[in-house]
Amino acid sequence: MRPSSDVRPQPGRSRPPRNAAGIARRLRVLGACAAVIAASSLIGGIYGLRIGTNGNLIQMAPLSGHIRQAFRITRLIEKRFAEPVDWNAAMYEGAIPAMLATLDPHSTFLSPEEFLQMREQERGSYAGVGVQIDSFGDKAVIDFPFPGTPAFEAGILPGDTIELVDGEPVEGQDLLTVANRIKGPPGTTVRLSLSREGADEWIEAVAVRNVIPRSTVPVQMLFKDGTGYLRVTSFGEKTSADVGEALRRLQAKGMSGLLLDLRHNKGGLLSAGVQVASQFLEKGQSVVSHRGRSSPERRYNAESADPDLDYPVVVLVNCQSASASEIVAGALQDHDRALIAGSNTFGKGMVQSVFALPESSGMVLTTARYYSPSGRLIQRPYERITASEYFSEPCSKHFQPEQGTVRLTDMGRKVYEFGGIAPDVQVEEPARSATQRLIERRRIVERFVAQLRSRGHTMLREETPSPGLLERLLRYCAANGIPTRAVQPEDRQYLLRALTTQMHISYFDYDEGMRIKATYDPVVLHARSLLEQAAHLMTAKLGTIS
Repeated sequence: MRPSSDVRPQPGRSRPPRNAAGIARRLRVLGACAAVIAASSLIGGIYGLRIGTNGNLIQMAPLSGHIRQAFRITRLIEKRFAEPVDWNAAMYEGAIPAMLATLDPHSTFLSPEEFLQMREQERGSYAGVGVQIDSFGDKAVIDFPFPGTPAFEAGILPGDTIELVDGEPVEGQDLLTVANRIKGPPGTTVRLSLSREGADEWIEAVAVRNVIPRSTVPVQMLFKDGTGYLRVTSFGEKTSADVGEALRRLQAKGMSGLLLDLRHNKGGLLSAGVQVASQFLEKGQSVVSHRGRSSPERRYNAESADPDLDYPVVVLVNCQSASASEIVAGALQDHDRALIAGSNTFGKGMVQSVFALPESSGMVLTTARYYSPSGRLIQRPYERITASEYFSEPCSKHFQPEQGTVRLTDMGRKVYEFGGIAPDVQVEEPARSATQRLIERRRIVERFVAQLRSRGHTMLREETPSPGLLERLLRYCAANGIPTRAVQPEDRQYLLRALTTQMHISYFDYDEGMRIKATYDPVVLHARSLLEQAAHLMTAKLGTIS
């Protein structure tokens, strides 16, 4: 994810661990345990006893063999190490993070700074101006301001380069540092000095920081054929209400079928996922369950009293659809309510709980796992791959999750566990050519549109760039090291789509650009053709019920 000034960043292929890596892993675990024990002994006085809330001493369970050995090593380090031991550093910088890293890819340690940031975001005590920033060389560039935010109202435009924040330069600083400098308490001001394509002098923009209200359903529209389209970017407290309101508006306009786009949606609140799924299911139908070693099984059922089940639904997913997105897609698939289209989802089916630790730090710990209504375990295996492989595998070119235990949908269709949610219909995203990737890296289209605006070019909503404007863009490509001969016909189509999208983002706002993009998105176009198949699924289900 690109940093924002307002943010709070399949049975997979099995690989046997290398011997060296396995040995190193065991040593890290042992060292982690040792440091934790050492810190515990320093905090509690005597390991094996702790003081209860009523002041009494409570005898703890006997030490296991591994813990006993780690404790001995810790005492040996304490007595014989050449320098005094900083046990706080050993614990908070080494022990706990290393130990959690051996458990699973999602359990993690939060430093005091990270834990404080998370708490501040929960309380809404810190805010920003509503921009997403990206890097271009050693510069921080405005990707876009979010609609209706202080940055948008201050006239900040996509492509503006941040030169100074409150008079201090930012060149060479990483994006997170720049984003944190823009953030601050609500009601305070921040001054951004910006360089802009075609402008001789820097632009001075003053914005008042605020808690940024951002809808998780930014794109909602009705195609001319009656197909509704909703893009849900994450699952937050207001997502269900926003989805419900959008559905009512689309139905009032005569919606005959729905595309629910969950691509790149990495999840969010479990409750929000349950509430969104409830709007497409009969009351009482199972949505998801979770259970863990110390967490009793809990089931979540559809809550809507009167859902509208009269229209077909196609749910779009891809390799970055995770967690709550997989809960929604899995529930609608298991109950044969929707046709799932796209590519395999990420396979993140873990419940994380956050615990406060001493020294103002925190810990995110996996406490349970999610199961779809048919009993599918959503989480994919991670035991024999590295963390980097785990996070990158689902989107790798040749990734194919293994098929685990067979489960059955309500109508008896076969679905498989261990691989996230497999689509009913595979719809691949268009592959990007080397030229297209180079155009993106050099921000050719964004820079060209910024130049257009600086030279007074105007446009209308839903306007498609003229052939002459596309030719100008091609000449701009050549002037920036991308020769015309390298641009193939498929690249021209890509450039036309990218230009149309970026112009609507720059001249209107980001959400308008995403709405325009959806009208010619090849995956969306394919999904629209699948609504008839989704309608047949509904008909077959009704026949089964009757």
